[in-house]
Amino acid sequence: MRKNALIIAALAAIAIPATAAANNGHGQGHGQGHGPKAVSYIFKGSYAGGGSVDVNHGNGHVKRAGLVDTTVQFDLSSAKLTVADTNGDGTVDANDVATGDQVLVQARLPKSDPGAQPFAAKHLVDQTNSPD
Repeated sequence: MRKNALIIAALAAIAIPATAAANNGHGQGHGQGHGPKAVSYIFKGSYAGGGSVDVNHGNGHVKRAGLVDTTVQFDLSSAKLTVADTNGDGTVDANDVATGDQVLVQARLPKSDPGAQPFAAKHLVDQTNSPD
């Protein structure tokens, strides 16, 4: 019995490093160490001021998250803004988006659960005051 235990221990000692070497970080364990998969959420609605949008449409991710017909808060500080310089101050920023403007907001958020608001906006397009 003792001899069998030694043989099993020796085989296990040989098998474990071989398995680890075969994996070498590729293949098995895909997705480990990475956060949840991020996808594009596209929100459409009316700008409510202060980074808030009254969402009345959205892509499938927005709909599945139950965010249609709600007011969603966005962090616009690092978002690309496509809007005319409506206040004439020489810079295009969030102050150029007026309450009531029709906007489209893109955000990269986790697929299964967008998380807590405010969502970091990647891009805001003011469809009422386009830069043309």
